[in-house]
Amino acid sequence: MAILTESARQENEIASRVQASILPGEVDVEGLAIAAQMLPAEVVGGDYYDIIPVEDGCWLAIGDVAGHGLAAGVIMLMIQSAVQSLVRLAPQASPRDLVCALNGALYENIRKRMKRDEHVTFCLARYTPDGGLVFAGAHENILICRENGTCDNIPPQGTWLGAMEDVRDATTETTIQVGPGDLMLLFSDGVIEADDGQGRRFGLDRLRTLLVANRERSPQDVRNAIMEALLRWSERPDDDVTLLIIRCHGVYWGT
Repeated sequence: MAILTESARQENEIASRVQASILPGEVDVEGLAIAAQMLPAEVVGGDYYDIIPVEDGCWLAIGDVAGHGLAAGVIMLMIQSAVQSLVRLAPQASPRDLVCALNGALYENIRKRMKRDEHVTFCLARYTPDGGLVFAGAHENILICRENGTCDNIPPQGTWLGAMEDVRDATTETTIQVGPGDLMLLFSDGVIEADDGQGRRFGLDRLRTLLVANRERSPQDVRNAIMEALLRWSERPDDDVTLLIIRCHGVYWGT
């Protein structure tokens, strides 16, 4: 393991504080209850998530820069800034269009300016108060635990961002419906790939079982239960870990 100089440690600590400060805190979206957590594997992480309320619902984003550490953290900051700008400029836009625009900016910065080869797994979703969720991008599966206890496992369709200049042909949109009482989980691969030290991964099935078992609890309690189980499984995960749990109350349904 490389030994950081005092100057490098200070730079990492500054980057970590900046990164933590731009992650969303308590976010109020009518009809939703939300809890989230990002646990970096190093001082600076490459995971990203955001919740951006708009007049007619909200935008949800989650991503993971390949690798971790300072370079991944810098790219994560690029993503956060670009997504905020795109959503605020066009809050009613198609998620596919914004994902493709984001890819163009990342390709320019990562490949041409930084001369690096990182890529990003990323999913962007637009939620509307009628329970509609439209999303685009390529990231980990979305889990939705329905009020009746069934759990949908929905894979986003798309490709990595920042790896090629134009992703329009590889980027499609998916539309799903969530109802009152449904519980949705977005997560990074650091969750399911966490290793117990004996070569066994935490895995999607274990995560799904935890979500179903805790489905009647608050999003904060669900987040805590999953994080506690994960850290018992892998005391020090090798990759960044992100959880985003959303309960749909359905304030507007039937009105």
